[in-house]
Amino acid sequence: MIIYGNGEVLLEGNGQGFEMIYNGTIRITNSPDNLFLSADKTRIIGVMLDGSELPNKLFNYAGDLRVTYCGVANTDLLEKHRIITQGVDYWELDDENWEDDGSLWGTRDGTYLINGKQSYSRKNIVVNKNIKTQSEGQYQYKDGSPVPANELIHIHGNGTTMTGASHNKDSVQIYPPTFSREKKIALNKISRQIKRTKASTTPSSSGGGGGY
Repeated sequence: MIIYGNGEVLLEGNGQGFEMIYNGTIRITNSPDNLFLSADKTRIIGVMLDGSELPNKLFNYAGDLRVTYCGVANTDLLEKHRIITQGVDYWELDDENWEDDGSLWGTRDGTYLINGKQSYSRKNIVVNKNIKTQSEGQYQYKDGSPVPANELIHIHGNGTTMTGASHNKDSVQIYPPTFSREKKIALNKISRQIKRTKASTTPSSSGGGGGY
């Protein structure tokens, strides 16, 4: 079961990952360290980096969130979960006396709004904090030098990866390792040489043997 509202999304149940479809515009303000989140305008996907069970609190958010679907992954199965709201009851938030209110239920602006309206940003809708690099060279700096192992980094919603457990003025962008132009040229030369060597050592199929 998924429970959301009051600026938080909770899970009652077990699983190692989830997929959520939603309406609205939000910014995820906090999430557990081992839960890696990816999000866009309509979908949020989360997976536990260490393979453990999902926590009870999946994340906190600001903005207008209305969850329409959520599936939770157990092993290889994605099971649809029941969705319940909390703290967003229309009559609870209505300033008028309910008997004097002629509007339809749920039609008032802001019923689901938490901490003000948000502007959508693919980069900043979620920032995964306190992630450790698994090995030296898993990422590299702009000049090509490797980022050390066990370095704390953070990853933005659009995949931008930066130094520091959370974003700060000293954070710099880091990159997955890529081949330099010189390395590509060297690999191409080696590949051509291997092909030439194979061609020169392959026995010829002509000659020898009698005719018909």
